[in-house]
Amino acid sequence: MKKLILILILLFVPVQLQAGQVNIAIPGQNWKLSFDAPPLSDKKESRRGEEYVFKANSGRFNISFFVEVPKGDGRTHRDCYAYYWPLASRNPSIDKDSIKMSESNKYVRVQYDIVHSIGDKKIIHRNVNYYFCYKNKWVDVHISVIMPVPEDNQILKTFDKTLGYGN
Repeated sequence: MKKLILILILLFVPVQLQAGQVNIAIPGQNWKLSFDAPPLSDKKESRRGEEYVFKANSGRFNISFFVEVPKGDGRTHRDCYAYYWPLASRNPSIDKDSIKMSESNKYVRVQYDIVHSIGDKKIIHRNVNYYFCYKNKWVDVHISVIMPVPEDNQILKTFDKTLGYGN
């Protein structure tokens, strides 16, 4: 019951449409991740050796990213994707017809919807993962919007255009 109440509350929390630039320095390393997103709250981060995890949200918008030591020999964006996506795609709640993959010189991008049913109500989470390699690290940036509406497409497009990493 508590889970249902929390989900219903989240459904009515608007995503702030006004995106602003966010810069997050990767601890212990000489680079940062930057992107435009709605104002973030409930920020959590953890660090273990050379690895770093960041999580935050803004209403229905959520972000997490993982900076990790490579799990294999490859050092390309495609290698990072080839390791992480098969693990993520095992989620049985992913709507397989919604999966869209694309590549750029900055990352490999996978968009998909996760669908949960609570009673007769379907809860949709629009998800995007960005996989890339930088400075001998594999990075998985994950954003999602709960119960997306057409206006949320602009948030995803803005994030796509502004996601960057470097000094």
